[in-house]
Amino acid sequence: MIKSEKGLGDMLVKKAVIADDEPKIIELIRLLGNWEKYDIEIVDECHDGISALESIRKHKPDLVLSDIKMPDLDGLDLIRITREEQIESRFILISGYRHFEYARSAVALNVIDYLLKPIEEEQLNKTLETACREIAQSRENRKNRQELEVIRAKQNREKMTHFWEDFIFWNYPERRERMQENLRSPELCNREYHTSFFEGCFMMVFMCSNIASLLTRHYSLLEEEMERRIDRYFGEYALYYYHVSYLGCIVVLNFAPEHKKEVRESVSALYYSVRDLSEIYGEMYLNLGVSSIKEHICDLKEAYFEAQSAEWGRLITMQNGVLDYAQIAKLKRVSDTEILSHAELDEIISCMKYLRREELGYVFQNFSERCGLYGNCYPGIMADVYFRITDAVREGIAEENGQLLEKLNYCYLEARTFPRMVKKIYRVLDEYVEGEQKKSKEKLGKPITEAVYYIRKNYAQPISQSDVAKAGNVSVTYLSRLFKEELGIGFNDFLTQVRLEESEKLLSETALSIKEVAGAVGYPDEKYYSRLYKKMKGIKPSEYRKIYG
Repeated sequence: MIKSEKGLGDMLVKKAVIADDEPKIIELIRLLGNWEKYDIEIVDECHDGISALESIRKHKPDLVLSDIKMPDLDGLDLIRITREEQIESRFILISGYRHFEYARSAVALNVIDYLLKPIEEEQLNKTLETACREIAQSRENRKNRQELEVIRAKQNREKMTHFWEDFIFWNYPERRERMQENLRSPELCNREYHTSFFEGCFMMVFMCSNIASLLTRHYSLLEEEMERRIDRYFGEYALYYYHVSYLGCIVVLNFAPEHKKEVRESVSALYYSVRDLSEIYGEMYLNLGVSSIKEHICDLKEAYFEAQSAEWGRLITMQNGVLDYAQIAKLKRVSDTEILSHAELDEIISCMKYLRREELGYVFQNFSERCGLYGNCYPGIMADVYFRITDAVREGIAEENGQLLEKLNYCYLEARTFPRMVKKIYRVLDEYVEGEQKKSKEKLGKPITEAVYYIRKNYAQPISQSDVAKAGNVSVTYLSRLFKEELGIGFNDFLTQVRLEESEKLLSETALSIKEVAGAVGYPDEKYYSRLYKKMKGIKPSEYRKIYG
């Protein structure tokens, strides 16, 4: 064997196979070719067409120099079979026959060149040089195609990510408008999200498990196993797309009307198949919520909410299993604000933001008692309440606190009843506030922490700096210095800031008069409050209410 000794690496070396039924011709080709110059490694020498084909299949050479006439399998048949098997070898044909038809056939098969015996050194090396240029160009093209495929695959994944995010974050107006526009027809959806939907039936399946692996978007062995099972049960009857998020696994199915029965049966089969994974991953809660069948793609968002609500039905049944939307559709419906008012939600966020642990407990005590009265209502309302809390926490408190959000997700994933879920949420938020209080004390020191807490608790009362100093067990002078050093603001300015912030909540969320608002935040004199508000905020309290009320 002749090998290149330039050490340019495997990617630069070209592999070659020589096939001729005359050993002397092979020896001559080896002697005349500038193999090292062109970085060509002769990996095999064959003396008939059959062994040449086996060698090509084994080595996948870049270049084959083959006699056009050989026993068992001639050069042209060798090329055709190689092409049929999609082996990207290039051929140089060698023959002692000046036969026009053979030459024409060789050109039709895109052969690099057609050499006549006796082989001439100059012609052989010119042909090898041409072959190397073509191979290099082919490699470059292949590399570009692969890079383009990677880019397109990434773009398609990003498009599908947008598809699912538009579903999950439907409450955001921009996403809702985009989704409504693109779900007017399969064609519009396919163009926007690189999907392949067609006219037919649509159904959503919402799969929820307490297994932690499902909380991540990173590809895991569990996700890989689930993908295989989803394909096994739905692949024959439906086009499917699935998405794993912190909520669980969401599957959208698109199928022909005649496959309704098979698709429904496949849902149950999938449940039992995935449930068997508990033998590998341990004890598993598993629930599937299934939407009704929709006839148009524009109803896909409705199917999403139906499947989600059906999955939440486990908070009523308190069991694992498959729940169809039809089984929960007629349950009593109430407004989510009847269970958790806007004022209560704002109070929860305020308690977390300002670390008012005691008040947080009061809010959740009333909230939890009310949840017991609605434990058998339509589960979609329970979902709405949960997402209002988590969305508010995410936006107001923990946008970058992934650990807190993950704990809230577990409250949802592991809940068996609505009241229990709310109690779990309270424990998570209470632990957060307790932890932040400790951090605050360590950072600011106990006196200033106690002072801030006292002000936020008693801002509506006629409190003085002396009252606050007493609560912090320090002198007035020392407290004044602490406010400047730790908070960068004086005592009176901080008290004013807190009172005005609280007054804005009342202005935007209640129908109290300006006088009543002023009194509720510690200003008995309405005119003084209005002048102070205008001085600090640039507008009157009444103008603020018109804008935000």
